[in-house]
Amino acid sequence: MRARSIRRWISKIRKLPLHPQWLVAVSGEDRMLAAALGTLSGRVLDIGCTDRRLAALLPSGCEYIGLDYPDTAVTMYHTRPDVFADARGLPFPTASFQGVIFKDVLEHVPGPEAALREVGRVLQAGGHLVLWIPFLYPIHDAPHDFQRYTEHGLQEYLRRCGLRVVELEPVLTPMETSALLTCLALGDAAEQILERRLWLAPLLPVLALLVLSANLWGKALSWLPASRFMPAFYRLMAVREAAGPQ
Repeated sequence: MRARSIRRWISKIRKLPLHPQWLVAVSGEDRMLAAALGTLSGRVLDIGCTDRRLAALLPSGCEYIGLDYPDTAVTMYHTRPDVFADARGLPFPTASFQGVIFKDVLEHVPGPEAALREVGRVLQAGGHLVLWIPFLYPIHDAPHDFQRYTEHGLQEYLRRCGLRVVELEPVLTPMETSALLTCLALGDAAEQILERRLWLAPLLPVLALLVLSANLWGKALSWLPASRFMPAFYRLMAVREAAGPQ
């Protein structure tokens, strides 16, 4: 209980470098997501919609349909989507959407290839998929966290489902990713102290200073030349090919 209360309070300072996920907050994720969703039109399906917040980022004229799994929507997020369903068996006709959103959801789907095939099925030819997924990021929403993909795996699985990747970008440089993981490990240690080792509470200010330090050095070193080998997340857009899934 203590850790959850602290987590709610910490969420209010997400854009300050004392927050373990500050590097994500200042990565431009909201801006990039708004730009991606701004390209969609027509009927749009948001799989794993939680509180339906992405509806506000769509252009006017879009018909938004939010879908979520009953167990996670009701039990974990206390939200009510437009449709309760499993991503592996979408209750919609073939080629009934011009856009699909799959943000931070695919890692939580057991049998993700079946879900991607369903996305390929319900998208019209020329329709777009906007997908966000972690690569190097801790287990979250346990026990509903099942897999991670490389960018090469993503492209291959999407190709099999009749989807061609037109944009795929890593999010966070290797230095930022390593700093983010360090901060999250320190945050986990703080939570464990609050929940199980309260006698170690005097160490909490030290952990906070270490989070601040890791965030700042991660950001300061992010200008160094780097390859794509170690991002925290991937963001991509894919288009539904005219031919069906292979």
